Formats: sequence, structure tokens, C-alpha cells
Amino acid sequence: MKNLFVAFVLICGIYAVGTIGQGVASAAPSGKILVAYFSWAGNTKHVAEDIAARVGGDLFEIAPSTPYTKDYDSVLEVAKQEQYEGRLPSLAANVENLSDYNVVFLGYPIWWYDAPQIIKSFMATHDLSGKTVIPFCTSGGSDLSESMNSIRQGCPNSEIAEGLTANSESDIEPWLARLGF
Repeated sequence: MKNLFVAFVLICGIYAVGTIGQGVASAAPSGKILVAYFSWAGNTKHVAEDIAARVGGDLFEIAPSTPYTKDYDSVLEVAKQEQYEGRLPSLAANVENLSDYNVVFLGYPIWWYDAPQIIKSFMATHDLSGKTVIPFCTSGGSDLSESMNSIRQGCPNSEIAEGLTANSESDIEPWLARLGF
């Protein structure tokens, strides 16, 4: 009887060791993936394209109906004024079939220590309720955490996953792995 018990424990142990780690890859939310981003200088666009390629997501560029100026000093003033006034610029386009997506990566540069107003426009005009929203940003000196209040306010009925300040390409793969992608 003792030998039978030892054999049972060994078989259960071998089975348990063989299943360790299974299910981790499925930690990523299931369903269709959208990578929506706003990029003024091209940095966030590059990161969005990288993420979309790695997770098999569809890309959507968030753009204002009236394009921002290409002049750095002028766009800083426009961004500062939009933020100060709480003005939400209108979008050039909207995501078609948003209901098809379960996961939305949301990318943007940090402008004046926050998500740009165009991102707030996107969240205000696209119902992200019930979706997993995964923010990422690029920044010359600020961190994603500075914009998280705006993301939470703009997506009150969404699951907000761990985000990334994506200033180094080498950070993307480990971050996606932690998310289960």
C-alpha cells in the first residue's frame, strides 16, 4: 500500500511539473487587437508599428481633422493651449467596427506631463467599455504614470493593463511578455 501511495505521489508530481507555466501565454486578453496611436514626430508611430507586428494587431492612426503644425515650438504652444482650455480637437477619422476589438493598445507622446488632448478626444468619441486598454507612450523626460489619471478617466469602464514608457525598443518585448503576448 505504501508503494502504491508513493507511486501516486510521484505521478502527480510529474504531472504538476509538466503543467507549470501552462496558461501563462494565455494571460493576454483574447480577441481582436487594435493598436491606436497618435504620433507627432514619428516616435510613437514607430513603437505602435513594432507592437502591432509583435501582437498581430491592426493599426489605427489617431489624427486631428486639422493637422498640427510641423514646427516644434508652434506645436508646443498649440498643445499647451489645448490642455489649458480643456479643448478636445476633432478627429480626422474614427475606428470602424470598434466592437470587433477586445484589446486596444493606446499610444501617444507625453505632452505637458499628460496624454495629448487628441487622445482624450479619441477616448471621448470611442466607447472602450468592456475592452482591455493597454497604454504606451514615448517621452523625452516624463513617465507614463503622469498620464494614467487621464487614461482612467477616459476609460472608466475598461480594464486598464500595465502600460509602458517605450523610450527603448528593448523594453517592448519583455513588457509584452509580462502581459502574456
